[in-house]
Amino acid sequence: MRIVLHQTWDELKPVAANWNAVLATSRSNTVFLTWEWCEAWWKNYASRRPLFVLSAWERGELVGVAPLYVAKRQHWGMMCSCLRVIGDGSHDSDYLDCFARVGRESSVISAVVKFLEDHRKSWDLIELTGVSQNSPCLTALINCAGERGWRTATEPIGCAVLRLPKRWDEYLQTLQPRLRTKIRSSLDHLQQHLASIPTQCCTPDEVDAWLPELFNLHSRRWEHNQQPGVFRDSAKRAFYHDISHSALRCGWLAFHRLAWSERTLALQYGFRYGNRFYLLQEGYDPDFETLRPGFALRAWLMRHWIEVGLDEYDFLAGIASHKMAWGAQENVNQRLLLAGNGRGEWVALTGPRAAKELKESAARLASPQLLSWGKQFVTRRANERPHASDRSPTRFSSRVVREIASHLYRDTPLGRIGRNIATGYSWNAINRRISRRRAPSFHIFIYHRVNDDRDPFSLDAMPVLQFRQQMEYLTRNFHIISLDQIARGAFSGNGQKHCVAITFDDGYRDNFLFAFPVLKELGIPATIFLATGYIESGELPWYDQVCLAFKLTLQSRISLSVHSEDLSLNTQNARLHALQHTLAVLRAVNENTRLQLLNELFQQLRVPPRLNLPNVMLSWDEVCRMSKYGIGFGAHTVTHPVLAGLSRERLEDEVLGSKKSVENRLQHRVRHFAYPFGKPFDIGPEAKRLVRAAGFETAVTTVPGVNDPAQDPFELKRFGLMEPDLGMFGLKLDWNRMSGSSGTEQIYRQGRTA
Repeated sequence: MRIVLHQTWDELKPVAANWNAVLATSRSNTVFLTWEWCEAWWKNYASRRPLFVLSAWERGELVGVAPLYVAKRQHWGMMCSCLRVIGDGSHDSDYLDCFARVGRESSVISAVVKFLEDHRKSWDLIELTGVSQNSPCLTALINCAGERGWRTATEPIGCAVLRLPKRWDEYLQTLQPRLRTKIRSSLDHLQQHLASIPTQCCTPDEVDAWLPELFNLHSRRWEHNQQPGVFRDSAKRAFYHDISHSALRCGWLAFHRLAWSERTLALQYGFRYGNRFYLLQEGYDPDFETLRPGFALRAWLMRHWIEVGLDEYDFLAGIASHKMAWGAQENVNQRLLLAGNGRGEWVALTGPRAAKELKESAARLASPQLLSWGKQFVTRRANERPHASDRSPTRFSSRVVREIASHLYRDTPLGRIGRNIATGYSWNAINRRISRRRAPSFHIFIYHRVNDDRDPFSLDAMPVLQFRQQMEYLTRNFHIISLDQIARGAFSGNGQKHCVAITFDDGYRDNFLFAFPVLKELGIPATIFLATGYIESGELPWYDQVCLAFKLTLQSRISLSVHSEDLSLNTQNARLHALQHTLAVLRAVNENTRLQLLNELFQQLRVPPRLNLPNVMLSWDEVCRMSKYGIGFGAHTVTHPVLAGLSRERLEDEVLGSKKSVENRLQHRVRHFAYPFGKPFDIGPEAKRLVRAAGFETAVTTVPGVNDPAQDPFELKRFGLMEPDLGMFGLKLDWNRMSGSSGTEQIYRQGRTA
């Protein structure tokens, strides 16, 4: 048997014609050892490293290959030459090995080892990473090395492989019930709400268009977790470009995209080689994380691979819990080190072993208290480093002043003094005079959504912790009453002259998931006003569809017929500005014009004419469950229109229709109503008369301010304070109470006030 050394890629090119044919007949046959993979990897990662590929020939026929290169490795001040398999070192490749025709492994490896023995000056160490523990070449290499007195060491590397059954239902039955339900709901959502089917990359143009999206989504996903991701490296991006085009020509590329309208929600990148799918990369849009698009795409493709008859779904190296949850089993690969001289033995074996023993000895000698102090010191120093956004002198001074004010109001008697003054006195901004408050007063808080999505296009959502802190603050400092008590005139209790009430508008499901547990725990009464046409209907309110459209669009500009100018959509801030402007326009027009403008809007944004998301609104079952624990429910119309300008017939449909729906479901009278959008120009006198005639006892607006017994019960004021800092929350709340409605719209974050 003849061994040929190839030290440049040009020298190796004549082997290309037979490379994959030999690989296909070997037991080491994976996509990571194909000529295409090795060629793309070497082109982008070689970086002047010497090639050291050994080809084995018998009677003029290629029978095996050791696809090696020389890498420099330094440890403990010593440099050595390490032979690695092409593909090792960039964290892209798995199952790296030598390969030979079946039955020729021992003879090929024996000849390779003899060649390496004869060229000991060219290398100090051999490293094979991720080779299958069942590889005949691995066994032969260890045996031959042992016969020549080389030092060897192996280290297990876990990988996760799912062996696919023949039927999808059979596969689902192997999973935990919760995951099985999650998979089914995700697939149903793809079909019912997104109306989207994942598509496969089939052309070179699609490769060039989709790869930048993969790089972007993958990087954003890791940035979301405050980690850099892998695609910042230009060599890696170039490698994926080259191997994708090569794999596409060979029919191996399995690159799939899940999109909603024009926007890519998730991508999965892998290879279908032989009868196995190799999963390399995934990316999803973190702006749509609540839809779980990456999960949905994986579930769809898992079903697809079962239906086309693949045998295995290979998650590759790493035993992560999420891989095992999908039914994967652990396969053990090996990392093999072979040291041929004293230097290689020290760098690869003796040195690391000594370092490990030294570290373990130091850990045994160090006291737990010392280790704890060390960790606390490192954490404290990291937290004390100023953020880049805080280094501006103006921003720094503003932040310091704000923190001092918050601390004084939260942690000193100043807060209690301020609350007493605001409760007992009122400030007249016109006359610039303070006068004693004669009558009790009450605030009605308005909330919409409570969740931790932190979605800027969900204009009125409050984080769960912030909501809890506000509720705890109000419970400690005020008497909290229900709207029923307000209707009876029971404005104060426990000797307090000021009380508060809690309300929610529209009927979002997160009210049940996140707000209700807090209210229940703290014993707080609350009222949720339901836009009944959206409860359990699977439809989003029209204003939420508008918010979603601006979030989803990829257009750079928009110009509705009623806009005075083109609006930029190039940045998120620009889109949010355009969204607020558009919502204001849509509120100001009549219902028929609004429907026409919505069609025009969705066409210009190039999104589907009706946008829906799963499980956004409450179900009637959840409404009934909350009702049993003291949560009240009011009417908020059927479809949440602007009431001003509606015909008498449409007003009755909206107002009486929502009242009847809630009463039929809960089997008790509905006493309270919330005007959609809630400003005087949104309501109109006819709507107010109809609400009073319908038998409601109160109606709430979104006009900010403080109420007293003289307030018209059908024009009750409400406001929402989105301030995240608890000290500033108390300070602003007390100022609002003392100053009435003056200036409140400037100090409160106003979103889609509904």
